[in-house]
Amino acid sequence: MKLEDIVTVRVGKNLSRGNEKNDETLVAYSYGDLVNDLEGSFLDFQTNLYQEHTDGYLCSTGDVVFSFVSSKAGIVSELNQGKIINQNFAKLILDQEILDPCYLCYALNESYNVKKQMAIAMQGSIVPKLTPAILKGFEIKLPTMQKQQTIGKAYFTLKKYHALVRKQAELEELVLFQILNQLDQQQ
Repeated sequence: MKLEDIVTVRVGKNLSRGNEKNDETLVAYSYGDLVNDLEGSFLDFQTNLYQEHTDGYLCSTGDVVFSFVSSKAGIVSELNQGKIINQNFAKLILDQEILDPCYLCYALNESYNVKKQMAIAMQGSIVPKLTPAILKGFEIKLPTMQKQQTIGKAYFTLKKYHALVRKQAELEELVLFQILNQLDQQQ
């Protein structure tokens, strides 16, 4: 089934045209925000984690966002609620009764089938960047809702685990260097 049959892709706002006065006060959703959201800031597996919102450009907790530059999808955490989506991102609006948001992120980020389609679509591109039209045309497999939820939850749990392992290694290195620094100064 094509992604456009089950998902509406709403491209973010072109912020370089900032004609509105309140654009200055809004903070843009960034790639770093997407990585943080993908790595576990959003791990509340409630049944109604996603809702469609009226403002197409502002992030709300539970929104599924996709980066055209990195070709990654994530779910907006509470930390990033209220940030504005620029034209390098899109909100993916879906019916949660048909498609689990966590499974959609897994499918777009890790699925062999989608990765193969991305590679073919960007073949020959000087700057590999997906377009909304290419994204909408991706074929996606839809297992049962129960299987989608199992895969989606496992995927986000794994991403959170990897982020925690990296953080632990960074902290261990910091502590070790502090100890070495203290030993070095005791001479």
